[in-house]
Amino acid sequence: MTDVKSSRDVRDGVDALLDRYAGLSERDHCVVVFSPDSREAAAYLVAGLKQRGLSTQVIGMRPLVDYGFAARLKAAVPDPASFTGRLVIFTLERDTMSHFAQLLHVMQQFGSDRCMVVRIISASREFFEQALNLGPEELSARNAALLTRLTKARSVRVRSKGGTDLRIRLDAERYDWISNRGVWRPGGFTILPAGEIATFPAGIEGRLVADGALNCNVITRIDTRLGERPLTVDIADGRATGFSGGSDEVRELVELCFKQPHGTRVGELGFGTNSGIDLFIPANSHINERRVGVHIGFGQHNQDRAVVGYEEKVHLDLITDGAELYIDDDTEPVDLADLRLTGDEHPALVRDEDITGDCCGFGYGELTDPVAAGAIG
Repeated sequence: MTDVKSSRDVRDGVDALLDRYAGLSERDHCVVVFSPDSREAAAYLVAGLKQRGLSTQVIGMRPLVDYGFAARLKAAVPDPASFTGRLVIFTLERDTMSHFAQLLHVMQQFGSDRCMVVRIISASREFFEQALNLGPEELSARNAALLTRLTKARSVRVRSKGGTDLRIRLDAERYDWISNRGVWRPGGFTILPAGEIATFPAGIEGRLVADGALNCNVITRIDTRLGERPLTVDIADGRATGFSGGSDEVRELVELCFKQPHGTRVGELGFGTNSGIDLFIPANSHINERRVGVHIGFGQHNQDRAVVGYEEKVHLDLITDGAELYIDDDTEPVDLADLRLTGDEHPALVRDEDITGDCCGFGYGELTDPVAAGAIG
């Protein structure tokens, strides 16, 4: 019975991707691009496209470096001069996000209004089962409900049942807010899974109890869930000052990240808004980051270098299982798990979508040989 339900969830996820996110029609030409670690996820997607009888080409790619990719991609797309429909490219990778320049070149050839590029990270069975239960309109409404308040706020206190208690200063005039909601915009990549808003905290101190999961731009196969062994991090003056808890493998990874030149700096304050994700998964995955809760990102930030003047190759997100927000002087908290939608339009942001990569724009590297892999300097 479990296998039957799981298969049905995958089919529902594929349908949601094709209908709610991509909005496919019979005039579209689709290209499915996948890395070796995403073969299974690509197979689910291709099966859904074939079932609909849509024009589809499938090509493989090596992550990060693939000198033949541009030629294979060119051969898979129609002639932009004679093709009158829309080109929709799906890329699926588990641990990386690769080949921006080649994809951007194709988009420019077709025109931004005739080409949609859907970039799926953390591609897996769980992506279809968990990450697509809410559509872009619902995620946009949830993000808007938070952003309309937080972009005007000067401070927020974050508390959770697990013991998190953080006092955070905000400065929307100086630091951009980012909204990832799965809404396609001409000229931009659509990054999935969606459901997050984030910024750089002007100041942060207190205690973080990460009882959800971690997500890190280092390739690792450890179980990233923290529910049974939460990780406690003390923060003062925008830096981690110490941590405890977690499994031996988790502590080893955190120590590795914190040892980097800027590894203890808090570079991101993020809020997961995708309430359709109902569990944390074992994988090192953006799915966990999008689940409802707060994540504090250590290491690399999500701002322009002219605004936040350091660079760090590592980025470690530590995620809570739910949270309540006390915004400015409000005595009634905003419960992220029971978010009241306001009906407000999504605000216009300088960076309305995280359209160029993961939250910090860095790929992933091997934990076993971090220097050679380029993940950690």
